Amino acid sequence: MESQNISFIKALKGGAIAGLIGAGLNNIWSLVASAFGATIPPGFAIAITMSSIFPLLIGAVIYFFLKKYASKGGMIWLALSIGFTLFSFFPVFNSPQLPDGSVMDSTFPLLVVPMHLISGFLGAWGIPKWSK
Repeated sequence: MESQNISFIKALKGGAIAGLIGAGLNNIWSLVASAFGATIPPGFAIAITMSSIFPLLIGAVIYFFLKKYASKGGMIWLALSIGFTLFSFFPVFNSPQLPDGSVMDSTFPLLVVPMHLISGFLGAWGIPKWSK
């Protein structure tokens, strides 16, 4: 097993950059989706921001350990990122209600699917790019 030269602070920096960019893009998308007729739940901007930043910070920690201790950490990270992004679509299409208990309307996938793609892409590509 060969160790990669990456620091924990650099990995967190990469996750923070990816998370902040993701939060900005996802908030912009919520405005665009609203213009297309998607229903925006109350307080959604805060949920978008937190759900864009924190998972990518956690992902950066996982990326750090994979790059540091796994011989093919970069490939494992890419596979995990893609897999987790695909898995994140399950509740979007298979849950009748939102976490707060309100009923999900038919426009909810229009709202959140692009957000999951944005964050997934920034996790898979952005964290490694900005962790250097």
